Amino acid sequence: MMDVFALIKQERFIALIRHVSCTVMEDVVKALYAGGIRIVEVTFNPSDPQTMNHTSNAIKIAIQGGMITGAGTVLSVRDADAAYEAGACFIVSPNTNHNVVKRTKKLKMLSIPGAYTPNEIVNAYNLGADIVKIFPVLPHQIDYIKVITSSLSHIPFMITGGINPDTIAEFLNSSAIAVAAGASIIKPELVNNKNWNEISRLAEMHLTPIQSLKGKQNV
Repeated sequence: MMDVFALIKQERFIALIRHVSCTVMEDVVKALYAGGIRIVEVTFNPSDPQTMNHTSNAIKIAIQGGMITGAGTVLSVRDADAAYEAGACFIVSPNTNHNVVKRTKKLKMLSIPGAYTPNEIVNAYNLGADIVKIFPVLPHQIDYIKVITSSLSHIPFMITGGINPDTIAEFLNSSAIAVAAGASIIKPELVNNKNWNEISRLAEMHLTPIQSLKGKQNV
């Protein structure tokens, strides 16, 4: 059985795929893979009436492209079930919904609910979260992240928001096990212009500081 937690801890980066049409999903996945990305989070879109079908298909395409794939913006048990049926191996939410966490664990997927305050974070972890996503986070909030991760060092954290090549190392040095970003890589204009090489280049840029950190740890 694949140890998704260990893989996330090893890779330390998850690419967020939001609002990408299935017609170009395969190309986006190939571009990310070429740039070194191995884990992706395909998000549901609550404002899209067809999000269940669209996201399920996108998850399948990502898996076929060799990605370790999870579902994001999972707001209901129904979303979690659809993600599971599509083959997702982890579930990410912007909030902490007890029913979603419970269902995720029952389906033996990794649970990554979102939280921000100390009370929310501890509550999410006590409900069964494998990793707690600190969300939302802005680039200048690194001091808050450092305080939270040091005070609650027994909890594995993932940071979403405010992530770019200039901030990745600092956020990971705060003891977070991983970061997630999408808008700074999969830019709408690049997708519209089918500039897959630039998406690959941006993916590489985001992974460079992570590789540097790994190199220092191995010295």
